[in-house]
Amino acid sequence: MKQPHQGSHGGAMAPARPPRWGGGARREAARRGSLPGHGRDSGATAVEFALLLPMLLLIIFGVIDFGRALNAQVTLTQAAREGARLDALGQSNAAVVSRTETAASGLSLNSSNVTETQVCLPNAGPTADAQVTVTYSFSFVTPVGAIAGIFGGSGFGSPITLTAQGVMPCET
Repeated sequence: MKQPHQGSHGGAMAPARPPRWGGGARREAARRGSLPGHGRDSGATAVEFALLLPMLLLIIFGVIDFGRALNAQVTLTQAAREGARLDALGQSNAAVVSRTETAASGLSLNSSNVTETQVCLPNAGPTADAQVTVTYSFSFVTPVGAIAGIFGGSGFGSPITLTAQGVMPCET
């Protein structure tokens, strides 16, 4: 039977131990950049992160507020259609305004935000149209509102005005 390889002391060889990082060896390895998280690239990474973080946050905040604005615009458009539909059926101005305000759930509309632009008169027929216009002042919830002036706001951080129109042929 063959004997296992023995070291100089007569016993089996011990497994190799990893190098110790004591004293100057650790500093030298850090200088060369062979230790994780150390070396010359860690400062560049921090600078790159500091430069890109504002742009990343601007994109995230922009997506949030754009989504909210798009939802408000879709809701306004649906509310204007509802009001135009009632107007096309010959309903009163108060009924049109009330139905439009109800259809704009989630938005705080009042009667000054709803305008009947064209009213269906009795016996107007399908050649005439009923038209309702709805406006809404949209306020931003994120810091991206500070640059809203570029997109139609009147000043630094001011809300923007969203407008929707609903048009239906008269059925009276």
